[in-house]
Amino acid sequence: MVPDPYPDRPTAPDVCVLISTYAGETASRLGASLASLREQTLRPGRVVLVVDGPVDPEQEATIAAFAAAGAPPLDLVRIPRNVGLAGALNAGLERCRGAWIMRMDSDDLCMPDRLEIQMAYAWRHPGIDVVTAWSEEFFEDGTAPQIKVSPTRHAAVARAMRWRNVLVHPTVLVRTEVLRRVGGYRSRYGLLEDYDLFVRLIQAGAQFHVIPRVLVRVRSSLAQKERRGGLAYCFGEMRFRFACYRSGFLGLRNLFGVTPLYLVFRLVSGPLKRRFYSLARA
Repeated sequence: MVPDPYPDRPTAPDVCVLISTYAGETASRLGASLASLREQTLRPGRVVLVVDGPVDPEQEATIAAFAAAGAPPLDLVRIPRNVGLAGALNAGLERCRGAWIMRMDSDDLCMPDRLEIQMAYAWRHPGIDVVTAWSEEFFEDGTAPQIKVSPTRHAAVARAMRWRNVLVHPTVLVRTEVLRRVGGYRSRYGLLEDYDLFVRLIQAGAQFHVIPRVLVRVRSSLAQKERRGGLAYCFGEMRFRFACYRSGFLGLRNLFGVTPLYLVFRLVSGPLKRRFYSLARA
């Protein structure tokens, strides 16, 4: 076993990190993401890593090295064929133990005190079910990073979510029982599995709080933003928003005031799309 470089770090045994990787990830990005978990000032009790389909030998070596270090311990879940993020996270959710699940993406970076800050708030506020945070979106092409902010209190978050998704999925710390109660993740609306989850949590009575501080650095690129566009994405967005209307989450003003704008937003491409993203984060 590789010696632990931080042997004196305290651990939160009731926290399990849920993370997924796939063939499109790189070993260097996955390694940096996993290292940011090991470097937490308050370590999670366990990491559940879902390998969604076959990955290259470099990723396998990175996973093996993290497992060998043993701090935090790794629970590896392998899916023979790629099923997508929602299905992968649901497979990992079955293996999560403890009262809290901390979400993380395989190419993002946690600030060292992320879990310590989020758990401190959760311990002081037992009525809160979901603790998220602000994030910094960074680019590898030299583009200046951008900060994504959002309201902090539950009522303001719920109001804002009727217009757009103001939360960042990899910043989420959620009660395990609450996530299981709403059925975990759904893939019926394409890449909107995070927005769909947040809406269902709000409708189920889960209470949110956002830490007004950057706790996660989210890796981004224009190619990544392009994937969140096109006719198929537009169709999924329309179905999602009409489903939100039928469930009572959206009113007519929300539905018809925003949906046409989002359809235009999803169909543009190139630098114009990046500009729209920048305005949305302003």
